[in-house]
Amino acid sequence: MNRIYFEAKGEALLEKIGMSKSEFARRMGIRKQNVKALFKSKNLDTIYKAAKVMGVPFEMLVGYIAEPDFSKMQIVPYKENEVSFSDEDIPQGDSSADVVARRKIISTFYYEWKKKNPLQRRYNLSLKEYINIRFVSITETCTYASRTYLSTLAVLQLDAILTGAKKVATVPAKKNQNQKDFDKMLIMQYHCPGIGIVKMTVGVKRRTHEKVQYCITALEA
Repeated sequence: MNRIYFEAKGEALLEKIGMSKSEFARRMGIRKQNVKALFKSKNLDTIYKAAKVMGVPFEMLVGYIAEPDFSKMQIVPYKENEVSFSDEDIPQGDSSADVVARRKIISTFYYEWKKKNPLQRRYNLSLKEYINIRFVSITETCTYASRTYLSTLAVLQLDAILTGAKKVATVPAKKNQNQKDFDKMLIMQYHCPGIGIVKMTVGVKRRTHEKVQYCITALEA
């Protein structure tokens, strides 16, 4: 039985475009040792992100093949000057200095994300609505995700989480300063390869019903 191109020829494709496994892992926001397992993924959001990282058509990676034909590929070379972080860049300790360093990584990541995404939103397949990034998204995620290594690593997969997370619960908004503009909070979850289940809280604005990404954290076992 034929496998999809992503699984069958993913590693060969990396070699063809001149991207190392370390760089691919860095851009996917996973650990280098999880690259082989990632190529076996059938998650369309993961494969879509891999297509963007590799600079190849998404349709090619999900197609079934018998033999590779690199001559027909339209490959966009990756750029090395883009700001990106990998697990090796993220401190894994619990010291105050580690938390501060992780907070800076998260803040920098959001800053670069906003420059590349002027509309500051992503369409969520489950809600069938856009989830928006606002100032509170950054402040809350910096505060809570920076407390652990895995949560910080999860934030680097923001696009995949915004697109693929599914609602698991709805709770009332808290009566505090940061949630005062929200009518309710949606609890959503997404499985990140190499990380596990990630929790994303989404606030629903009281008047406009606009969905705003509030906080992202990894649910560690």
